[in-house]
Amino acid sequence: MSITVHTLDARNNVMLEVMRDHFKLSPDMMHREIQEVARATSALLRKKGIDYGALRSALVPQQDRHEMALLFNIDFKSSGSYSYPVHQRLLRLFNRQSSHSLLHGDVTDKGWGAFEEAARNLVRVGERRFKSPMLYAVYVNNLTDQMLADIHRGMEDYPLYIGYVDTTYGSMFKALLSTQLIHAYVQYRDMTIGQHEDDRHEDENVDLVGLGLDEHGYKMRSVPGTNFMLLLSYKIERPVVEGYEADTEFSLNAISPIALPLESCEIEIDPRKFEYLSSKKAKSLEGLGLLDGHVDQLKLMIQERISGNYIYSMTQDDTHGVSRFNIMIEARPADTGRWFRALVGLEYKPEEKRLRLITVM
Repeated sequence: MSITVHTLDARNNVMLEVMRDHFKLSPDMMHREIQEVARATSALLRKKGIDYGALRSALVPQQDRHEMALLFNIDFKSSGSYSYPVHQRLLRLFNRQSSHSLLHGDVTDKGWGAFEEAARNLVRVGERRFKSPMLYAVYVNNLTDQMLADIHRGMEDYPLYIGYVDTTYGSMFKALLSTQLIHAYVQYRDMTIGQHEDDRHEDENVDLVGLGLDEHGYKMRSVPGTNFMLLLSYKIERPVVEGYEADTEFSLNAISPIALPLESCEIEIDPRKFEYLSSKKAKSLEGLGLLDGHVDQLKLMIQERISGNYIYSMTQDDTHGVSRFNIMIEARPADTGRWFRALVGLEYKPEEKRLRLITVM
């Protein structure tokens, strides 16, 4: 038997920390608690006609897909909601065969200089400009080139829409968004998945965010807020800052009763594995600038990413006695000048304080 947790958000949710500290739970007890929440959430989604496994592409970064931040000026004189009409347009534009996570909110620069960076990279509509130090932003993941173009074109006639920034790769603006946006919902094919109050019966389905999630032919589903925030919340990638290391700790605790600081683990790459990757996964190594490189360069790249970002697709495979997870590494080799992302699969071996490379894709 195995269980996979696509993503676990303890970065924006202190529930696990509070529960651990208040009840003085050991890592082994926390492991059982997290697995129980994961099983209960999966079972609840199944009752509502949703396969948790099929949500992976909406909850985990995809190496061959784009992410975008749509930016809007705010009509401060209007008394109505400025988020509702935006999402109504987006819901009409989504491909019903795909799935996406959406985050949104008002964003300000706070002296980062991130808005200047955004303006430089903005795919704008005509000559539209930022009209105030506060903008409304909607973040969408898991987009093909065509989806990204279709959404931009479909929003052009909305007068408050300024344009979008491709946020696939790390940037100051992307990091800023990760600190200010909140989760709105998941669009899963012909369904929308949101959250409702924890004290509401779990079988109910409520549009708590008030964005019209049951319109345009969508079947609206909702789950208790705690379950949504822990297991259905897409984490916009940003460098891990001091004080937020618990996010990775709990993510590991989802698949093992031992949660070590990952930077203390040695990266293990079998020379035969590196030979195989150089032959069969040459495109990935070339994109990372490692095709003619040495195994130690790949180790260093993995170690740096582990120390400064997040882990995904945590799986505990009891049948084979293996715990594993994925990370997304990105690079911009000097010889190509092009950004590239690759998914790296690692086996977590806490007893040996090792991370064994499984694959690079």
